[in-house]
Amino acid sequence: MLRKHSFIAALMALGLVSGAHAAQGVSLNSGFTDFTTWNLFGSATAINETPGNGFTYSTLKLTAPGVGGRAGAGFAPSAITLDFNQAFTFDFHFFIPPGSVVRGDGLTFTLAGTAGLGNGGSGLGYEGLGDSYSVAFAVDTFHFSGDPVSPSLQILQAGSVAPLAFTETGLGDGIRDRNFQLRAIVDYAPSGSNDETGTLTGSIFLPFQSFSVSALVDLNALGPVVFDPQSGDPIGHSVFYGFTAANGLADDGHFITSGVALPVPEPSTYAMLLAGLVMLGFMARRRLQWASQAV
Repeated sequence: MLRKHSFIAALMALGLVSGAHAAQGVSLNSGFTDFTTWNLFGSATAINETPGNGFTYSTLKLTAPGVGGRAGAGFAPSAITLDFNQAFTFDFHFFIPPGSVVRGDGLTFTLAGTAGLGNGGSGLGYEGLGDSYSVAFAVDTFHFSGDPVSPSLQILQAGSVAPLAFTETGLGDGIRDRNFQLRAIVDYAPSGSNDETGTLTGSIFLPFQSFSVSALVDLNALGPVVFDPQSGDPIGHSVFYGFTAANGLADDGHFITSGVALPVPEPSTYAMLLAGLVMLGFMARRRLQWASQAV
């Protein structure tokens, strides 16, 4: 665990895993997200850790490695408003600690009008989710005959696990690693026709390679409409964002991790630091003057 966290902390310090910033959406990569405040369902748990390296980490554990037949979901504690005629972006880190048997079944990033948990196993905790207009980006790590070969990236909608589109990554068991987090980005580009439809793209990033999947989605019925309190005009939809996962007959873990919380000095600390630097400069100047007089 420490090796994984130290690696990500170093990358973030170098700016290599900073989250994408957009007018709409949420970056779970660029700061600290406290998953212990989220709404948890099924087998999902959340934990905060401060291992003594100056950072605090929060981990959303949707399923635990080594324990099969589990399904879990975690959604942000409150809904946000999204205008589906404008672009939005979400990003996050995830990793899949392997269990003792074949990999499975996978996880999703989900946007839904109602937070909850769907079916387990190949349902990925998404199938049958209460909101029939939900949309999801899935990382599917198990396949039956005739399904996309796993691990695959998929776009799902309306609580169905029949993908609107998929990309087979060919990563095999390489996607399972308890010491390495993968970065994911979910982007939405509106059609431009003011009809609340557009292209949803999900991407994952590994060292020196990346994979993406895109599909056209209709979001006009996703979440209750939000109206401007002054004008009464519609300004978007109220939507919950979160994650689901399941492992069925397999026993993989499915974890979502936040960015690190960097310790921020108080203003008084900055003032003391500045005063100390000024004093050091003054003392250095005096030493030079004394040295010149001695000569």
